[in-house]
Amino acid sequence: MTDAHAALRGLLTGRLRGHERRLGRFAESDWRRYADLLAGALLVAVRRRFVAGQDRAPVIRFVASARERYDATGHDVDPVLAEALVWAALGERPPVPHDAAAVVARTVLLLGLLEDECLTDRELDEILVTAAYTADDSPQGTDRQRAGAPVQSDRQ
Repeated sequence: MTDAHAALRGLLTGRLRGHERRLGRFAESDWRRYADLLAGALLVAVRRRFVAGQDRAPVIRFVASARERYDATGHDVDPVLAEALVWAALGERPPVPHDAAAVVARTVLLLGLLEDECLTDRELDEILVTAAYTADDSPQGTDRQRAGAPVQSDRQ
């Protein structure tokens, strides 16, 4: 398990001290891997919940719910950006770059999606393994993610 993987797992399981400690030791390459892994995990989680071409209302309601639960200030997550991240994961919009605002929005959305599913540790690990595959820097993995192709763990 890489530091990026361990840090994300720590966040998603509520082990915030370990998460913060790992983040504090990250080099630039670790941050890039963490952002890629976070994007991959969001991709997997979004596709477990939503499908391309569906009505916009459930996405809007979900984004509002996730912001209400995890955006303490109400200003940290732009709802338009958050919705764009969901639609990009479904292949209906272009990918969103890994800037700071997108990382925060991805984190809030991922926490909301995973909390709503009440996953076991094993199910969470399966999502993270699939996310690592999806975030793979190889040309094939990148093309699959950008094209919006389904990943193995999709439930529809």
